[in-house]
Amino acid sequence: MARFARGAQPMKFRILIALLMITSLWSVTTTAEDTLYNPVVLASGREGTLEDTTASTIKSLKGAGFEVAGQYSPVDGSNIIVVTNDALKVFAARSDRGGYAAGQRVSVTEADGNIEVTFVNPVYIQYAYRIDGDMQPVLTSLTDALGMVRECGGGDKKMTAKKLGKYHYMMGMQRFDDPSELGSFDSHEAAVTAVEAGLARPDDALTQVYRIDIPGAEQTVFGVGMRMTNEDEKDIDSAFQMDIVDFEGCKKRAYFPYEVLVTGNDVEALHMRFRMAVHFPNLSMMGSHGFTKLISAPGAIEKALEAMVGSE
Repeated sequence: MARFARGAQPMKFRILIALLMITSLWSVTTTAEDTLYNPVVLASGREGTLEDTTASTIKSLKGAGFEVAGQYSPVDGSNIIVVTNDALKVFAARSDRGGYAAGQRVSVTEADGNIEVTFVNPVYIQYAYRIDGDMQPVLTSLTDALGMVRECGGGDKKMTAKKLGKYHYMMGMQRFDDPSELGSFDSHEAAVTAVEAGLARPDDALTQVYRIDIPGAEQTVFGVGMRMTNEDEKDIDSAFQMDIVDFEGCKKRAYFPYEVLVTGNDVEALHMRFRMAVHFPNLSMMGSHGFTKLISAPGAIEKALEAMVGSE
């Protein structure tokens, strides 16, 4: 039987170990890259009242270390709670336009005789909004506090981290870095003041739900409610939009409120063609629940927000 030269067996062994390590690393990386994400988490669905479940949800969120930034009802039979914490603010501060992810949206909604508690998946938002940080601990805190039945909202769309990071609904539609530019001011403070004043104006659809200032960064994010006060505002009305897009599966009322971001001296908002599409990736273009039913909404929202800051 032939013998190996001195040192041949250790060398072959080292090569084998290196190949196994590379294969293992490739497998782990591939698995992570192939992980599929959904935009919404169904935390619970049970009997109860909207008021009592909202109160218990707020208590649980506070107990988990979250701060309630705002609360409102975008649609009858539904309450939205927006929370934040230090981790979300840190991620926002170190990310370009990260303020969009500083408020975590939770909904409490009447659904088929029960009350559903759902929230927007922070890890999904991490990739869609290009956040510099790991939002998994935020997701864990939310599921520990509120529960976890299943993720939902993605349908048959295979939303991976890579796909979310460059997402747009189709060619020619906006991505995360194609926002609606609403106005520029002489200073960050002047821009913030203009937004607050615009949202405080009476007798229109827009209201301020929350304000979150990002420490260490010139970023302030506002949550904007949209409930029409007359038929001319129908295209931006939250109930009108939800009737079209939120028609199957778990309730996705936590799409609202809309964010307006003051970053430096500039005011912007995610374009609806991106924001709606990334939150409802399984919607078709045509049909009774397709995006074409909202064809006038992107322009109407942009126009209303521009008027809000006084740039129209």
